Amino acid sequence: MSSMPMMRRFYQDPYLLIRSFTLNLVTCVAACAALYTYQSPEFYNFEFQAWHLAFVPLGIYLGGISAVFIHNATHGSFPIRWMNWWAGQLAGMHQLWGFTGWKIIHLVHHQYSDDVNMDPHPPAGKPFGQFLRTMFVHSSAKITERYREHYGMTARTKALQTAVYVVFISLAVVHIAFWYLLLGPEVFVFGYIPSYITNHLLFAHINYYAHPQNAQTGEYNAGNMDSNLYYKLANFFWCGIYYHDNHHRKPMLFNPKKMATSKRRDEVSQEMDLAA
Repeated sequence: MSSMPMMRRFYQDPYLLIRSFTLNLVTCVAACAALYTYQSPEFYNFEFQAWHLAFVPLGIYLGGISAVFIHNATHGSFPIRWMNWWAGQLAGMHQLWGFTGWKIIHLVHHQYSDDVNMDPHPPAGKPFGQFLRTMFVHSSAKITERYREHYGMTARTKALQTAVYVVFISLAVVHIAFWYLLLGPEVFVFGYIPSYITNHLLFAHINYYAHPQNAQTGEYNAGNMDSNLYYKLANFFWCGIYYHDNHHRKPMLFNPKKMATSKRRDEVSQEMDLAA
């Protein structure tokens, strides 16, 4: 666990991603082997009972908590340093792709927020359905661009990026196996799967709708969303997760809703709409 800031490591160490993904992959394969050895075959018999449906709302809640954990771990918002590492790793396993890759994407997003060419996931006038389908692929492609711009297109970088892609996909598959082996079929289906879907939808919704377009300038900027029942519930249960303008202003706040603002940016946009 290096003390060097992540983006500096990314631009100084061409092997950062392949080493991180490979270490995660080896660790998770070992965990899967241990779980498979420990659990009895009967544990994996799927026997549905009505009470298993109670795992669905729990999974939805934990999907949001996973977003809170990885978001705050990225900015070092937990009060103790080791908590940031463990929370990030746990959320990265839940989200299948690991902590390091997510952290780099999010830090680049902060650096180039709403820049159509540099932000890993700018709304940029796309319909939400298209944004939802392409957000992850587009984000990964932007990090690949940053890598190639910095290290060049050599035989070594091409080989490294091919290896990263293979290990990356393998890591996602092994993480799925880990959660299935750990939780068993019923909890995996009714708990983990809803949590994963919630997490993915939540990130897409935040990155799209919490970057509203200014009606007069046409620019996209982070905004605080708390105007309806959904936003209020989400902000309550998931630590102010839709107070996105506050988060961009002070990224290390664990709960950005607690930051006092003179006027929310989304409210200013709404006033401009009315004035127009």
